[in-house]
Amino acid sequence: MENYFVDAICQAAVEILGEKEAFTTLKEMGFPTLISADASRFSLEDMGVVLARKYNPQTAMGLLIRMGRASLIFLRRYFSDISELGTIENRLKPLDKRFLSSLGVLAQRVSSELDLSAEVAAQGGLTYAWQVQPAQQTYAIYYHFGLLEEFCTWLDSRKNYQLNYAGSEAGSDSCQITLTVKDPQ
Repeated sequence: MENYFVDAICQAAVEILGEKEAFTTLKEMGFPTLISADASRFSLEDMGVVLARKYNPQTAMGLLIRMGRASLIFLRRYFSDISELGTIENRLKPLDKRFLSSLGVLAQRVSSELDLSAEVAAQGGLTYAWQVQPAQQTYAIYYHFGLLEEFCTWLDSRKNYQLNYAGSEAGSDSCQITLTVKDPQ
């Protein structure tokens, strides 16, 4: 069974790294072809480790952010529940309800497609917490950062977004990105 979420990540990798470099990276991760039925073995963390070894850790983080941003277009094509968030009905919802419910749909899709748990919670006002388990992630969380940046801009390009990743707290079993929606005025 094909995993379209992993396919979207791989297509984003081709877009960001170029075809040759993306295939070389996947090969180093143990995939002789562009993700076959073994998509359950795919790990964003492993991709980050390979990219860090090839370049350096900071570059790997930046590339994963760019891949997160680039993968949204493919996710919108593959998953109708994500694509439907762009409908006029969703865009007319009050801002606080639109973002919480839309981020919830994205978190549910991420959780069902990748081997991790993603949750979103309102923190008051227009601030949301995006939590990803497991917490032992050095690189994978940067993909989520890029995906969230692009997702928020797609939901409402008239707003500004501030995303913060402070790492996982000691003893915590999740990583958290805090997202704040701001009016540009």
